Amino acid sequence: MYSLHRYILFFLIIFTLPAISRATEGESILAKNISVHVSNMRLGTVLKTIEQKGNFTFSYNSNIVKTDSLVTLDADNWTIKEVLDRMLLNRFEYKETRSFVILRYAPLQLSLITEKAIAENDEYSISGFVTDDRSGKKLENASVYDRSLLQSTLTGKDGHFELRLKNNGKPVMLTVSKEFYRDTTVTFLSGVTVNPNQSQLDEDGYMVSNEDDGIEHTALGRLFTSASQKIRAANLHGLIAQAPFQASAIPGVSTHAEFSGQVVNSISLNAVGGYNAGVDGFELGLIFNLDKGDVGAVQIAGIFNVVGGNVNGIQVGGLYNNVLGSVRGIQLSLLHNSVKRDLNGIQVAGLYNHTRGSVRGIQLAALGNIAGQKYSGVQVAGLFNYARNLRGVQLGLINIADTSSGYSIGLINIVRYGYHKLAFSSNETLNANVALKTGSKNLYTMWMGGLRVNNNNKLYAFGLGFGRELGMGKHLGFNPEISEQYVYQGNWARTNLLGKLDAALTYRFAKAFSLNAGPSLNLFYSDQRNPVNGYAYVRDLHHSFIKNSNSWTGWVGWTVGVSFF
Repeated sequence: MYSLHRYILFFLIIFTLPAISRATEGESILAKNISVHVSNMRLGTVLKTIEQKGNFTFSYNSNIVKTDSLVTLDADNWTIKEVLDRMLLNRFEYKETRSFVILRYAPLQLSLITEKAIAENDEYSISGFVTDDRSGKKLENASVYDRSLLQSTLTGKDGHFELRLKNNGKPVMLTVSKEFYRDTTVTFLSGVTVNPNQSQLDEDGYMVSNEDDGIEHTALGRLFTSASQKIRAANLHGLIAQAPFQASAIPGVSTHAEFSGQVVNSISLNAVGGYNAGVDGFELGLIFNLDKGDVGAVQIAGIFNVVGGNVNGIQVGGLYNNVLGSVRGIQLSLLHNSVKRDLNGIQVAGLYNHTRGSVRGIQLAALGNIAGQKYSGVQVAGLFNYARNLRGVQLGLINIADTSSGYSIGLINIVRYGYHKLAFSSNETLNANVALKTGSKNLYTMWMGGLRVNNNNKLYAFGLGFGRELGMGKHLGFNPEISEQYVYQGNWARTNLLGKLDAALTYRFAKAFSLNAGPSLNLFYSDQRNPVNGYAYVRDLHHSFIKNSNSWTGWVGWTVGVSFF
């Protein structure tokens, strides 16, 4: 009997666990209970604490949610919604999607007044007014829509609307949205109003975004989206539906009509251009693509792409790509690529690339590259590269960084908080030299000039070099340097090139003063066969270890000098 009870208990556990698991997964985030005890703590810090306790993420407009404001709260076993209502003074509404809670500023209430709601053959015909719940004022430009049917309209100046919807035998759920108002959903069944003024949260129909400056506020977005589309974007905020396919002639003239800006499509084809919520598959625009949210897999446009969310995959713009989120993949254009946040991948432009956030990957451009934050990878440009925090390699004529633990290779390398030295030195060939060294300790550039001070045996030289400082203790360092200089021996028509490899030990007496000395290996090429009166002739100054050559001379020399800064 004991064994029988044990088996029965075992099977009950096995069959009950999935049900418990499903119930737990379906639990509303806002209904979870937490305890919060804070005193004069920043709102932003409290929100992060709630995220950790509830295992989810908030999304909100940082320009509206004042994260620097101070919060005092003693909440024992309150729901997350109750905690938010108390902290945010009941001036926000909350929308859940997957593991996110969107905070939407909505201090006002609205009402939907039904004028007509009847079924006519295969259609529902619904009309009415949208008003401010407190004042009764009729509201213009409120969005009235059925998300499941992807149909919507805007109220007129008198707050009036009319919608004709397909009658598929199911209840019609109309939602009313307007900026700064709480959403209101009304359910219609065969012309009978049920559950009026009921707040409705969609399960997974919201795009997470806290951007107040979406694509409608970009120059191209303002140019190619209509006033009604901008109003819908402001009213509906993150409301997004899914569809397998859409085709557009121009923005607003598409298979989803004016609701296209709220739909994420698997395949999107745009004859001239399209305006959509996003793409999770493939998008082709003969001229342009405008997407409010994320774009995945492949996006191709003949002229330009503008994306308000993130790009994951390949983005090709004939002239221009602009992404207001991050890019993970490959971004290609003939002129310019712009990424507002981070890049993880490859960015190639015929003119220049600009990523305001961090970059991990490769940037290639004919003119220049800009990385606004941390850069880990390779920047290659015909003219300039900039990285705020360089942790990779820059290759260009001019390379600039604020801080660097990487390598800048070019004619001019500037690290704002890096290696800056003014060095004076003397060697066996030129007894007065000056060099400006800029870059990082890993790799710095040297602009050099020198002369041999002797009226009857003078020389002049100038050139470029690279060096590295290796620490050998608190005060001691080792500076290997390689350089190439043109040496003037009295005749500009001749080629006289001096290559040097210096191996100097450096002793730092103070932060801004050091002494260095060491041996050097010298290789000198010259096609000047005769000395000029008043000028030294380098071949005659040193004993060469290169034999039987009229052009090459080699010798071992020395360098001693001081450095400042």
